[in-house]
Amino acid sequence: MKKIVKLSEIKDTLGDLLITTYGPTEDVYIDNLADVQHVNETTLDWVGNNKKNQQVIAEQSPAKVILVSEKVAYTEELKEQKRTLLVVSNPRQALAVIGNAFFLEMGTHEIHPTAIVDPEAKIGKDVYIGPYAVIGKAEVGDNCSISAFVKIYDNVKIGHHCFFKEGAVIGGAGFGFEKDADGNRFRFPQLGKVVIGNYVEVGANSTIDRGALSDTVIGDYTKMDNLCHIAHNNVVGKNCIFTAGSIVSGSCEIGDNTWVGPNSTINNWIKVGADSLIGIGSTVVMKVKDGTKVFGVPAEKVEF
Repeated sequence: MKKIVKLSEIKDTLGDLLITTYGPTEDVYIDNLADVQHVNETTLDWVGNNKKNQQVIAEQSPAKVILVSEKVAYTEELKEQKRTLLVVSNPRQALAVIGNAFFLEMGTHEIHPTAIVDPEAKIGKDVYIGPYAVIGKAEVGDNCSISAFVKIYDNVKIGHHCFFKEGAVIGGAGFGFEKDADGNRFRFPQLGKVVIGNYVEVGANSTIDRGALSDTVIGDYTKMDNLCHIAHNNVVGKNCIFTAGSIVSGSCEIGDNTWVGPNSTINNWIKVGADSLIGIGSTVVMKVKDGTKVFGVPAEKVEF
């Protein structure tokens, strides 16, 4: 069954994001979000800021309600079509807000009977822990979702509103070894913690190792895709993106708002400045300054 959402509910949800409204406002509703192939009268359509012909797209849309930027005028044609324009600064952002508010199926707040949670673990309010997940002596904040088969070790601190997809492993021992007098390797003690901020997401089968002597730290709003690895002692800033298959070796510092492309590798002891971009498949072996784009093996500064 489709969900029916009234225009008044949409406007209330947008709040300060909504600049102004043109067209009919009463008895208008939507039942889905529009994509490229599925747009009709009852879907909420949107015209992205990156489109060159925003006016034409809006006028040709069959949707009753359209999210647009201030570049789109409420022309006579749109008036005759009885279209409603919701003017916002960022239509894509507004669409995401509405989609999360009305069309995203939220999981239940429960601990699945097959999950194993240490009695000394501190679990916040409204937390979901899925089938066969294992939680050690860790601290989990409010409104977190921990999917099936996730393993969270002791000495892990997780903030609020975090999401861990299936098979993620958080707080395992880092890959650190020393040699004895005969040259044989033995494990260096991994005694640090993992500290994860708020609104962090970790993809399926991704891993974050605990620190050796210091902590591994992940900043607020950072997102990891599937099959990523963050090694021990890394300090990752806020709002970073690690796309699928990216690897950060030990003791690195990753600045805020950094984007790490698919299958990229950052070597040990590297500092990557804020607002940087690591191109797809790159190997970073030298310091990256703030706001720099690098690409290649070894990665070098590029302009694109």
